[in-house]
Amino acid sequence: MKKIFVVFVSLASTFAFSQKNTSKFSVTYNKNVETYFLAEILSAEHRKTNKDFELYKIKECSVYQPIVKNALAKYNHLKNSDIAILTAKLNDALIEKFGSGNDFLMKPLMYHKEFPATGWINEYQFDNNNLTKEQNKEATDLIRNYLSELSKFYKQENLEQFFKENKDFYAGGINEYSKQIPAGFTNAMEQFYGESFNTYTILISPIMMWPIDNNEGRGIGADVLLKTGKKNIYEIASPFVKVEKQGQFGYDNQFQARFLSVHEFGHSFVNKEVYKYKDNLKKFKDLFENSELKEAMIKTGGYGDYQTCVAEHLVRLGEIQTARRQKDFERAKKLEAYHLKENFIFLPQLEEKIKEYNADRKKYKTFGDFVPQLLEVFENTDIESINNMLAQNK
Repeated sequence: MKKIFVVFVSLASTFAFSQKNTSKFSVTYNKNVETYFLAEILSAEHRKTNKDFELYKIKECSVYQPIVKNALAKYNHLKNSDIAILTAKLNDALIEKFGSGNDFLMKPLMYHKEFPATGWINEYQFDNNNLTKEQNKEATDLIRNYLSELSKFYKQENLEQFFKENKDFYAGGINEYSKQIPAGFTNAMEQFYGESFNTYTILISPIMMWPIDNNEGRGIGADVLLKTGKKNIYEIASPFVKVEKQGQFGYDNQFQARFLSVHEFGHSFVNKEVYKYKDNLKKFKDLFENSELKEAMIKTGGYGDYQTCVAEHLVRLGEIQTARRQKDFERAKKLEAYHLKENFIFLPQLEEKIKEYNADRKKYKTFGDFVPQLLEVFENTDIESINNMLAQNK
């Protein structure tokens, strides 16, 4: 993305303060991601699953997301194009056949070289531990073929011109988001989790639609394993502030920006550790299915899987611990209250348990070393206790 770096180089001094202690952190945008979300807008009328919600998002978000409005004005005539139909079919297949949403597409979008370049940074494989090897391969082939068509769409419709026309808005969004980020937060995360990644990149996505209510947006985490063995991690962020006047770009809310950034980066530390212990959570799987927790988690964020429930709890634990390591105790308290209200009922027990980890880092060098102890919190409970904790949150 060399051209974009040239455009934004003047902004470096504006947000350098945010991460003085590391050059591994950046805020930018990615043309692959933006091109996909444009195709998703065009595909709405062809969807079999979630069609009403997709159409609602367009109606709602085009009011206060200028890039969505601009995209519709320029490309709405393509809503019956091949890429629109293909995007609808892909998303329907992901949901119906592979039990996945469009969040699973962010990883392959980042594995592909940035448009207009073709080819891949490294070999991409779809990986869902709830699916068979054959299903994962089928999904891999489906997604790889789709990205080939998306790349062609980018060139055929000269989307490079769209980004040139809207470069000032993207630059403003990058600057606005950068101002919200706590100094050295990736360093604090590395200290807590006991490991590090090659780069940490926030990708603003002004074209990603998510109806804004109470300044809450959507963040999606992704990572790319390089051929060198190092890993880059990403957070893709929808706007979370309604743009209502000149000079606004959708990201001017400190709490939400910090929450989404630490949260989505946290998944790269946490998920791989949780999924190692799928067989250790057999009891909790039954408790999750048979208590009121599954319904509560679906209402909270569509978390209808027991492994996801565990991972989401541990990521939120990491958010709180990161804030404390930065001595931002006000933010830590706000996060505790915010997440408990959202039905993450095991957080108090997890916070008590994590004291053992923090007290003996010689024994537990990484967060992953301590995950089996944290999983005991989920296993050592019962339906009545779960339902009682949920009732107390109402």
